[in-house]
Amino acid sequence: MNMPKVAVIGGSIAGLTAANVLRDIGCEVDVYERTPQFLSGFGTGIVVQPELVRYLLERTDTQLDEISVPSTSMRYYDGATAQKKGETDASWHFTAYNAVYQKLLDAFGTDRYHLGRSVTHIVQTESGPVAHFSSGPPASADLIVCSDGGGSVVRSELLDVKPKYAGYVTWRGMVDESELSEKTWNFFQDAFSYGLLEDSHVIAYPIPQVSTDGRLTGRHRLNFQWYWNMDEGPDLDLLMTDRSGQRRPVSVHHEAITEQNLTGLRERTESQLGGPFRELILSASKPFVTVVSDAEVDRMAFGNIVLIGDAAITPRPHAAAGAAKAASDAWSLAEQLEMAGGLVGEALAAWEPERLAIGHAYVAKVRAMAEVLQHGGNFPPGKAEYKFGLPRLPHTAAG
Repeated sequence: MNMPKVAVIGGSIAGLTAANVLRDIGCEVDVYERTPQFLSGFGTGIVVQPELVRYLLERTDTQLDEISVPSTSMRYYDGATAQKKGETDASWHFTAYNAVYQKLLDAFGTDRYHLGRSVTHIVQTESGPVAHFSSGPPASADLIVCSDGGGSVVRSELLDVKPKYAGYVTWRGMVDESELSEKTWNFFQDAFSYGLLEDSHVIAYPIPQVSTDGRLTGRHRLNFQWYWNMDEGPDLDLLMTDRSGQRRPVSVHHEAITEQNLTGLRERTESQLGGPFRELILSASKPFVTVVSDAEVDRMAFGNIVLIGDAAITPRPHAAAGAAKAASDAWSLAEQLEMAGGLVGEALAAWEPERLAIGHAYVAKVRAMAEVLQHGGNFPPGKAEYKFGLPRLPHTAAG
């Protein structure tokens, strides 16, 4: 059977999962990543879903405990007082972006992983789609898989769809054990912790510490996110304006955050958070801020071009399965291509409807969670509708 030649646009977790599973079924695969350097060092914590680590556990010698921290419970606190509101049994593992990315990159290798290749547009030709980049030669393929994230250039070109601001931002950061008191460090161990407030919430959980080259150090750290409601307008613009005066569209990394905004974070932490939550965020040496957005599409396949992961449907983060959705898209694509004997059109016709249905159901789920978490609604411990993970649709398997 003749498998298609594939160009993967975007070399993060989604793109590398796609590259690995497609190569395994016999495709010739090249990955084109826009950044000039490898992505180890980017990102923070991830809740492990089966789809996220499926490739590593099934196709490499990676063991889950090598790349993650286990836990046994999910705890719910009043974020202002740190008084416990409830607890449920929940056996989750937590990992770091760097750990998963590096393992997937090790599996794929770097010979056909092309750095500094930012896609500008894709042209459909009689012989197949051709991707053009801001630098370097174009890439022709039988199938182009676009995994270029929530701000996907390709999605904007094909559908004129861009992420829509959700009405809030998230402050993020990581804290090492040495930066916290023993009491606070122990408070957050062995659990995913919610700090619930009237108009926002904090989450925190332990993750493995990863070196700059993506290798685990054997130590742990704490990952947190604090979500702030903020209307579009001057306050949001001020928060997202960096030290050089540039208004950033998605994130302001720590080194670019103005002192005024860092002071605002500290002051709000001291006035609104209690106990361990306060110490955790005040102890973060490199907090950064990101807008929360989402996007939906009604198509993922366009001839011999497909969108996967956040490049197709961009969800808010509250059910902890955005990266898992992307990996599931990739696995399903490989399975359909193999079943179709490498016939791209037949494979995509079978692949697209299910992936759209799962993506739309997931977006609906996280929007419902956000409505409660960001507006003081009832968020009872262990409620089934708010359980982490992808939705399982009737008569389908989510990857």
